[in-house]
Amino acid sequence: MILGQAGRYLVAGGLGTLAHLGVMTLCVESLGVRPVAGAVVGFAAAVGVSYALNHSWTFQSSRSPVQSFWRFLLVSILGLLMNTGMMFGLVHYLGWWYLKAQLSVILIVPATNFLLNRYWSFSTRAE
Repeated sequence: MILGQAGRYLVAGGLGTLAHLGVMTLCVESLGVRPVAGAVVGFAAAVGVSYALNHSWTFQSSRSPVQSFWRFLLVSILGLLMNTGMMFGLVHYLGWWYLKAQLSVILIVPATNFLLNRYWSFSTRAE
């Protein structure tokens, strides 16, 4: 069961990433939005797409959508902060090449987010 969920989580994350890139590009290229602002709008789109897929498909959660959304959003923000902090440390303190650092971080942050979402955001076990 967990391997199936992990596979669906990767697909949902990939589709969220495509939504992020697509919305960001639309904002910048067609609407004249500055790139950083476009990235924020793209991130919001990615959160929406990823949340919807993870709630209904990946974890098939019966938790209240309001409860699970806020938990999912907190996990997503935590992942962003982890990614940023780890990148900063690896690049600025350890002197790693930025792509090597990001590829290393990619192994940790999504796995952490998957576990937090599986056991907290979308879990329906008694608390």
